[in-house]
Amino acid sequence: MTARSHNYTLMPKNTFLNLPDEKRTLIEDVAMQEFAEFGFANASINRIVANAGIAKGSFYQYFANKGDLFQHILARISQEKLAYVTPVLQSPTQHDFFTLLQELFRVGLAYAKNNPIAGYVGFEIIKNQNIDELQELFQSYRTSGIEFYKSLLLQGIARGELDPDIDLDFVGHMLLELQLASFNYYFNVINHGSLDPEDWGDDFMPIINKMIQFIKNGVQAQTETLNSTGVLSQ
Repeated sequence: MTARSHNYTLMPKNTFLNLPDEKRTLIEDVAMQEFAEFGFANASINRIVANAGIAKGSFYQYFANKGDLFQHILARISQEKLAYVTPVLQSPTQHDFFTLLQELFRVGLAYAKNNPIAGYVGFEIIKNQNIDELQELFQSYRTSGIEFYKSLLLQGIARGELDPDIDLDFVGHMLLELQLASFNYYFNVINHGSLDPEDWGDDFMPIINKMIQFIKNGVQAQTETLNSTGVLSQ
């Protein structure tokens, strides 16, 4: 990062957290709709405060800037998405490492399909990672993503499914890069830049299956194939 830092970890201010639940939720819902419809770059604080029925001065009592509000919305989305993936993570022994990856993506895409506005907002951090105000958030996303993959790798090693001599930092980094590359391939090559979370479950899972197959088998000739349910099998 450059010396310019937005210090998003300080958001939101206590004045926002102390608001009645109904008013706090209204502001969040309006902001989420704004980011989903216009994207981060074109989202307007003026429209947000007008649609939420609050004074612009009140906004700055709650958040330092638009980036702080966006991070808060992402945190809310993360908490909602966690409810989808938690059942899978609570029973990791029911799946091998590769099937677990597949299940995590499947339920994550199900969340986006059932919550399309959140799906649009969540994709903003990947689509616009080079925007100055989002770079710090994206780097935080990368760091947490790598650590998450490393935890899954350790579980796979403990179960005897993965090579215990792998470099966790390297492989965790590569898994995240493959995830991002798969998103970019889908949206830029397959879907030509369009974004519709309603289609993700049906259209994007085949890309995820290919990614997982690549992780497991590389490009060397294999006898393994995807069965009719899309699960890797002998």
